[in-house]
Amino acid sequence: MADTNTNTNINQGNINITPEELAKSFKTYRQKFVAIPFMAMQDLLQYTNVMTGIRYQQVVPEMSGNFQMGNYDPYKKNTDQVGIGGRIFETFFGNSVNPVNPNSIYQSIFGSNITKGEGLKNVPIVAQVAAYIIKSIWENVRNVTFTAKHDATDTKQTSKWFNGFKTVLDADITAGNISEAKNNLTYGTTSINETNAVDIIKKFCQSAHETLRGQDNLELFIKDSAYWAYLENYQTLHGSLPYNTDYTKISVEGFSNIKFVPKSYVPEDFMLLTPKKNIYCVYNQRSDDEGYIVERSLDSHYLVDVVANAFFGTQFETVNPRMLKVWEKKTA
Repeated sequence: MADTNTNTNINQGNINITPEELAKSFKTYRQKFVAIPFMAMQDLLQYTNVMTGIRYQQVVPEMSGNFQMGNYDPYKKNTDQVGIGGRIFETFFGNSVNPVNPNSIYQSIFGSNITKGEGLKNVPIVAQVAAYIIKSIWENVRNVTFTAKHDATDTKQTSKWFNGFKTVLDADITAGNISEAKNNLTYGTTSINETNAVDIIKKFCQSAHETLRGQDNLELFIKDSAYWAYLENYQTLHGSLPYNTDYTKISVEGFSNIKFVPKSYVPEDFMLLTPKKNIYCVYNQRSDDEGYIVERSLDSHYLVDVVANAFFGTQFETVNPRMLKVWEKKTA
């Protein structure tokens, strides 16, 4: 009996799965897969803005200046000028090539329905497999959206593909755009734990620029473990308060406009306070060199490759203290 793992074609009733047919049928579904990156990252994207159409770099201008009106003086002349700077919104080009064995698909759960009633067509099979691969790729992107650091010499790790939010902020700290003197940075002396979380988080929010802390719908990105420490610390301090009827806290005590965004992929000993309108996940999604295809593998007659090409990056519209503040534990 022939070993099905070495057959190019698989026939079962009205089923005919070949690398050529899988590649051909996938073209029908290709456009639908463009939306998968957004679906896979929805856990984060609901708290950020999305910018598309950025292929490598685009400068978003930012104006600055301090202009005031005072009592009448016929000889008055303001010497300040409008400063025009800009944030570089940058995406990095990456790819992923993932071989798929049609015979393995047939033997998997996707193929098990072939023996039950109507045969399972090859289009749904390849669509499900490709969707799973693409979804997995972008979930891994989400998991390093804060900590990724671009390294062009590393072509394998997602964490080396682009610059994450904290990497972008660290560069601004090094450049002097973010500092304690400018009030868009607070250095902590200890990690957030169950004995100090409430005090550290409240003082951090209180220290923010009045324009920032006065905005509606602010988001406090924080490590999920630090958020849990806040909940425990709050119960210890205020467990007997009559209005303390819910263990889970949506917002920071005293700041109904500052909502917690606790995520496992936010770094430890780090907090970011900013409105949603200021934080961006940056895509291209428009050019021909980006997309998803299935084609016969160049390495084997028995395989197909699910190929993904994409641009991605992260950025902030501004790091002005009126729009953003960072907390991190100071390292030695």
